[in-house]
Amino acid sequence: MTLSWVRRELRELDIPPLKRYGQHFLVSRETRDHLVDKADVSRQDTVIEVGPGLGFVTEALASRAGRVVAIEKDRTLAKHLQSKFSTNDNVQIIQGDALAVPIPNDAKIVSSPPYNISSKLVLRILGSKFRLASLLLQEDFVNRLTAYNGTRDYGRLTVMLQIRARAEYIAKVSRSAFYPEPRVDSAIATIHPIPQTLVIKNNRVLEELVRAMFTQRRRKSQSVFSRYLKEIYRDQREEIMARTDLEDKRVYELTPSEFVRLSNSIADSIQP
Repeated sequence: MTLSWVRRELRELDIPPLKRYGQHFLVSRETRDHLVDKADVSRQDTVIEVGPGLGFVTEALASRAGRVVAIEKDRTLAKHLQSKFSTNDNVQIIQGDALAVPIPNDAKIVSSPPYNISSKLVLRILGSKFRLASLLLQEDFVNRLTAYNGTRDYGRLTVMLQIRARAEYIAKVSRSAFYPEPRVDSAIATIHPIPQTLVIKNNRVLEELVRAMFTQRRRKSQSVFSRYLKEIYRDQREEIMARTDLEDKRVYELTPSEFVRLSNSIADSIQP
């Protein structure tokens, strides 16, 4: 796939890349093949692709997977893809919002999604019973997924991912691999679910706690936690603090397991 081919396709469809959809079309065959190879796709697999665009990655997936479900929000592109893959019995094109389409159990997710849905997409993947994900994302975002506690890139999304999965930075991808070129470089990352060794007593409590704590990421965790309890769980605050032994750490130094422990102490106090 060459840059001229992409331009010709878009010209024939009479559409420019749309900023509101974060459209940057992958044009590097080497990057595409690396992305698909890392998912180890076979005829036994159902693969979800988010934001197929002109079908560049879809073509590679269709030649390997048992079933490909490609979800495209842009109506014109979705119609084009439905025509393009009309003879492929193993390809289904869905026009719609990928964040509203259920992810089948044991599916693989292989995509170069719009940057502007990266966080929501990853959280949605983590909430499903996925098999693995191979994603082409903004490099800074991948650094956040793979960060260690105590580092600059460690944050809310890191914690929520590392509780349930393991992310790996695979390879940097230059902005020249896309048309139009984005303003930042990208990276391929894989995400694998991990066995659940942490008992999470209330997912909602955990998500709300982590979100709130990271609004003050550099403050001492004990004072931030105490203030959070005072605002949200005033009646149970003393009981929760009495059973909580927080080390002298700042919020961004807490490990995922420590966040789970804090949330479980809240869950124990508010359960009927």
